Amino acid sequence: MADKKAFKERLKYFKPMLLNLFEPFKIIFKDPLGRIGAVILSIIILTAIFAPLLATHDPNQMNERIEGSLIPFDEDGEWKDYQVVGEYPFNEVAIGEDYEIAAADGGYIYLKEIGESWQEFKMELDIDFLAAAVYQEMKFVAGEDGIILREVDGSWQRMPTDTDQDINDLVIIGSDQAYAVGDNGLFLRWDGVEWSQIDSGTTRNLREISFSAPEDAIIVGDRGSIIHYRDGELSEPSYRGFMDSTFRNLLAVSYFSPNQAIAVGERATVMIYDGENWYADDSGASRSLNGVIHISESEAYAIGLRGTILKYDGETWETLDRITRRDYRGISYGSEKGYIYGVEPYVNELATPSRDHFFGTTHLGRDIWSQVMYGTRTALMVGIIAALVVNFIGATVGLIAGYYRGGVDNFLMRIVDIMYGLPLEPFAIILVLIFEPSLWIIIMAIGLLTWRTNARIIRSQVLSLVERPFIKAARVAGASDARIMLIHITPNILPLAFLQLAVAMGYAITAEATLSFLGLGPPQIYSWGTILHSARLSGAWRTAWWWVIPPGLFICVTVVSVFLISRSLEVLTNPRLRGGRDNAPEPEESEDILPNGQ
Repeated sequence: MADKKAFKERLKYFKPMLLNLFEPFKIIFKDPLGRIGAVILSIIILTAIFAPLLATHDPNQMNERIEGSLIPFDEDGEWKDYQVVGEYPFNEVAIGEDYEIAAADGGYIYLKEIGESWQEFKMELDIDFLAAAVYQEMKFVAGEDGIILREVDGSWQRMPTDTDQDINDLVIIGSDQAYAVGDNGLFLRWDGVEWSQIDSGTTRNLREISFSAPEDAIIVGDRGSIIHYRDGELSEPSYRGFMDSTFRNLLAVSYFSPNQAIAVGERATVMIYDGENWYADDSGASRSLNGVIHISESEAYAIGLRGTILKYDGETWETLDRITRRDYRGISYGSEKGYIYGVEPYVNELATPSRDHFFGTTHLGRDIWSQVMYGTRTALMVGIIAALVVNFIGATVGLIAGYYRGGVDNFLMRIVDIMYGLPLEPFAIILVLIFEPSLWIIIMAIGLLTWRTNARIIRSQVLSLVERPFIKAARVAGASDARIMLIHITPNILPLAFLQLAVAMGYAITAEATLSFLGLGPPQIYSWGTILHSARLSGAWRTAWWWVIPPGLFICVTVVSVFLISRSLEVLTNPRLRGGRDNAPEPEESEDILPNGQ
């Protein structure tokens, strides 16, 4: 029982400390602005806790966008606006006199009557449609697994093909004649009733077929495959000479007349046919070309990756200004108009805010909203830890200097004066050069330099407290210096230390953002400062406002919330702010200040 009673007696000494610890919270919630700051800071803390749930994307993921798009142009080569028609990329667009039809990924077909808008059809087939053709009222699409569909009275019906090879291209020559080519040398002919296979003489994938006349066609495919089809007969091509480009994959062909054809393929390969021989030509490009089409005998266009558009005047190639930097899949022309279509999935770079990306994306297609959510964690972690370090060092130095005074006080205050002469940014740069960029370096830089103001303020409070009667009474009772500082002085400086903690936290968040913006933070960890740093390095921060405003607003809102809290706590140091000196909190003194009733 005696031990239990002694333990309870010792707990009495911690009662003033606990009461003073909760006093700042009471003051905050009595002040309207303090309540606002506390609510805002609480929301930010909850955001940091639930950042993985609030983030809509992986902050490191390069988000791609997939869409079915068209770029119309006319016979004069006038390019129109970029148009998004559907959600899936187009693999081929066929143009007829009355209808236009597009084959797309995901089992989608798009049909348009001239003068009307595009209509979308979703087939109950888990395939990509790779080819489309239209002739008068006839409309065909073809795709993977040897599937060919025909539109009949508003519905799409499957046509028997007796093959499971992917069909890559499809052409309708007349009401009772059509051709298709596909993988593993697949070559099909339709006679108005059924599809039959023709032996192509190769097992290579055939990519496209183009006709200059009903019985005169050229087929191109992988590894430089070129097949002439005339009057029902297949023949091998003749070359002027063989080069590396002769054996590259050919992806598209345009057969304008018996003495003029162009085939294009990977690595900007261009093969030209002069009526007798094929020869390689230099296009001046470096990226793969996926489509080519003739407008006239002296005008042709080729398109490819990264928005490449080339114009051919019959002798030389000219690179045109890019409309976009996206990968085109093909080009078609008919009835005095044409389309560039596609596109391949592309990095959704510098996208403006939308339902998919609330704060837009970076130049690498990364979601800024998710980065800001994870950056909240970093800001609060640095702010809280750095503020605790600053408060601990400052309170300890101020307590020792104010209590011992004399030579100890002078020595510690001269150290404080020296610390005031050290600027934060150069000091942090030196630490980064010695070690490496990390959050702990930033916390160390803030903690080692910014405790100086806390030390002076705490020292001033301690100088006042040591002259109070209850401190003198404790000395008379034989209490040690450590006991007096811990038991009698510390509880009375806790409210002031709490105020300085709020101030230090706001400064630490701003300092972290500043140092990270200068590139001193770890690049693999997201913070509001590193987001702004990335925006500056990309060069897009002058135009991509959605990249710089959100992290800037989060920094401002967080610092303002901490400022409102610290403002409400100023009554701890200035009693007149809450109605006069009589209402000011007085230092706590226990009823029985001396142990054992002395």
